[in-house]
This record gives sequence, structure tokens and C-alpha cells, in this order.
Amino acid sequence: MKSIAKVRSVLIGLVLLIILSITLALTWLRWESGLPRADWFSQRQGQIESVIASESITPHGQSSESVRLVSDSGLQVSFRVIRGGEINTPLPVLLILGGHRTGSHAVELFGEVDGQAIVGVDYPYDGPEKAKGVTAIARAIPLARQAMLDTTPAVSLILDWLLEQTWVDKKRIIIVGASLGVPFAASAAARDERITAVMLVHGAADNRLWLEAQVARRTDTEILHYPLSTVLHWLAYGPILDTSKHIAAVAPRPVLIIGARDDERTPAGQTELLFDAAREPKRLRWTEGQHIQPDRPGTIEELLRIAKEELPFLTQ
Repeated sequence: MKSIAKVRSVLIGLVLLIILSITLALTWLRWESGLPRADWFSQRQGQIESVIASESITPHGQSSESVRLVSDSGLQVSFRVIRGGEINTPLPVLLILGGHRTGSHAVELFGEVDGQAIVGVDYPYDGPEKAKGVTAIARAIPLARQAMLDTTPAVSLILDWLLEQTWVDKKRIIIVGASLGVPFAASAAARDERITAVMLVHGAADNRLWLEAQVARRTDTEILHYPLSTVLHWLAYGPILDTSKHIAAVAPRPVLIIGARDDERTPAGQTELLFDAAREPKRLRWTEGQHIQPDRPGTIEELLRIAKEELPFLTQ
């Protein structure tokens, strides 16, 4: 009986130790995910140390340039630019932050550009596209977290390069955040006033609630939705990438919010809350149908039409 009691005591101790360890880890994560990063962003942006670029021509006869910037801080970012061939006047620039799989390929969704330059950005993530297994996931998490922090200063590093190009209209640099790119676009615009206007497409005001909707799409176990989304929010530096706070800081630069009528990925009411968080000048538009995806050409065409219609507002 004494041996059984001893084993039971050891097991209880182990369970309590595990609970304490998890509690401490989550407490640290919550604290670390909200630490002020303004100075760190500036240091991480650094100065452009080297530029690797290659040029080509698109099927539409447009100039295409793939660029990789390396900062003296060690930060690296890749992007692709498309623009018309012979242009005699500076062009407005649309800087695109889309889904994590779209990246710089977002420029291909625009087809033949007309009187503007499109810049599609690859998120600065060096890990595997799909991590499988506990070990692979454990290795990918710190790389993904680093990319979450690096994206904001990476946008500013791209702006450093853009403003050196003769074809750029410095008074018309519009950042476009779509889906996953919404919080990063808002954060970058709030930090860097060289961005002259903001367009947020199919995004949410509350990043944690948006993550909860993504968790709910993958598991029907409702009791897990809130805790999993909360941990993911902390892992993704959600408190730092606070979309509502950052979009409010963009004024007096113009903001365009675009929602989807039947968005299956964004919780109901979040588009309106995001619009309410922004300050004047601002506009709210809607696309029909569901959330933006590269394989939904109707949605892409509608978004391009809206962007063209609202360009005078965004470049006022």
C-alpha cells in the first residue's frame, strides 16, 4: 500500500509540475507577444546592404523585376514588380501583402497593368511550406514567429528601395493588405508615413476572433476554438499587430475597407468594425460572394474594378 501511495504521490507531483510549466509558458508567451517593438522594428529595418535583381518581360509586354533586399541587420525580403514598358511619368505604386501562399505571385492576378506599378511581397519566412510531425512543427514555429515580426520592417525596407526608383510617384504609394495581409498592412502603414494610402481587403478588426474562425473551419470541437485561437494569437504577435489600433493611426491618409458579402473566413460584423476603427478620410465597399482566393477569378475581377474606381480617392 505504501508503494501505491508513493507512486500516486509522484504522479500527482508530475501532473502539478506539468500544469505549472504550461501555465508559466503561456504567461511568458502572453507577456512576450505584447512587448513594444517600435525600436526593434527600426533596428531590424536597418539599411540596405545589397540588392539582387533580375528583369524579364511578362506575356503582356510589361516590365517584370524580381528583387531581393538584404539589410545590414540581417533582414532579407523578396518581392516582384510589374509595370508598363515605356513610362514617361512617375507611377502610383500598389504594394501588395496577400495570403502566405500568394506572396509575390499576387502581381500575376492583375493581368495587364495600366498606368501603375504593382509590387507583390513574399513574407520573410524561411521555413517549410507545410510542416508535418511534432519535430517539424516545433522547428517551424520560431521561424514563423520571426516572419510575423519581420514583415513590418521588411515593408519599410522595400519602401527604401522604391523611393530610389525614378518611376515611382512618391506621393502615391498605396499598401494593399488582403486576408492574412490585413494586420501587416495596417501595422506597416501606421509605422511608416511614406505609405500614402491603405486598402484592406476581406479582413477583420479583431485578429484573435479572425483566428478563431480559422480554427473553427478545421475542428468541430467547439470547446477548443477559444483557447487554441488565443494561443495562436499570442504566437502570431497579435497584440503587437493590432489591426484596429493601427488603422486608426493612419489618418489623415485615406483608407479603403473592402468586405465580402458572404465571407466564410471573416466573422460577421468584423468588416464594419474595421471601418469604424478607421478615421476619416475613409470609404467602405463590398464584393459579392466569398473570401478572396486566387482561384476565384470573379472576386479578383471585382476587386480590381473597385481598386480602379477608388484610385482617385486613394491618391487625393
